[in-house]
Amino acid sequence: MSTEQVYTAGSANFDPLYAGKVGTEGLGMKFDFAPWNIPEPQPVVVALEASGAFRGKVLDAGCGTGQNSLHLASRGHAVTGLDFSPSAIGQAQERARERGLDVNFAVADATKFEGVEGGFETVLDYGLYHVLNDEQRRAYAAALHRVTAPGAHLHVYGFAESELKGLPPQQLRVSKENFRLNLEGEGQWRILSIEESLCTTNHTREYFEKQRVEAGGTLPFDPEAFDVDEKGRIVYPMSYVHAERV
Repeated sequence: MSTEQVYTAGSANFDPLYAGKVGTEGLGMKFDFAPWNIPEPQPVVVALEASGAFRGKVLDAGCGTGQNSLHLASRGHAVTGLDFSPSAIGQAQERARERGLDVNFAVADATKFEGVEGGFETVLDYGLYHVLNDEQRRAYAAALHRVTAPGAHLHVYGFAESELKGLPPQQLRVSKENFRLNLEGEGQWRILSIEESLCTTNHTREYFEKQRVEAGGTLPFDPEAFDVDEKGRIVYPMSYVHAERV
């Protein structure tokens, strides 16, 4: 791992992190992996699919290494997974080959979606919206509108405002008002609901305790303040936004 490149909390370019070329600093700790990149689909996405929320052509916007896309494909959906990171897309394509699943993975800028064939009836955004600034969020909402069919449904998961200290980074926490401002502002999307949800990570309390020791006994947050799932993985509060294309 290079010590010359360092991903920080203020960056939205995750390619060096996915590629394992940099560490992460500025969050009170150092790590060389993407905390949200668990080796399986996110449990909330699995539950959403089981509820029948996905129909027609599906776009996974900001698909990362493709775990959610691959799960949807395994359930019989026609899926396109797009991400700005070539390293993440390369890993996703390799996983698709290994599992014999037909998913169209490609590199794309979500604020433009240039060259992306339209007509998507369902969009999944797990963790993309919250890494964009407000200008990018408005461009993203417009780009999504261009590549979706009338009446398409958008399912967005973004870090929610909370009282937790340290993680997730404050600048990634999104208010309900921000979702409404940037998705509904130009009349392109109508928000149907905003509900509480969770992000499963590969962080654990034990990992944070190790970080505390390596940092000389201090961390900017209390690991015991975080909730964990049945596997001991820390979960962060998210908002689940369900919107419909106008």
